[in-house]
Amino acid sequence: MKQLITIIAVILLTLTNCYAEEPRTVGTYKKHIKSDEHQSKNFDHVIHHMLYLSGVGDGYIAINKQRKTDKQKPLYCQLDAEALNGADYVRILDKALKNPDNPIPDQFTVAEAMLLALKEEFPCQ
Repeated sequence: MKQLITIIAVILLTLTNCYAEEPRTVGTYKKHIKSDEHQSKNFDHVIHHMLYLSGVGDGYIAINKQRKTDKQKPLYCQLDAEALNGADYVRILDKALKNPDNPIPDQFTVAEAMLLALKEEFPCQ
């Protein structure tokens, strides 16, 4: 059952690209955050943006919980008491994308970039 949940979470993260107008890559994301649509701060757009990133983050939280249950090393080490919301995920991803010391390639998916950003934000000792 545990493996099934992990497989479903990974599949759901992968399928998000199928319904996007463009592939959800870091390069597309960088262009999008500079677009008029994004800069207008339209409420519906901002909510959609945060919900997408929250969904990606929630998938990683589920995987992390499963890994801890299975006595495996977590993907990243966020404190259990520290709950993140959509704005937190946006901040964490944007911070990682602006980090010149550890650039994230444009061809990576946003989901892959989010995982790298979470590892950077919550490193394991």
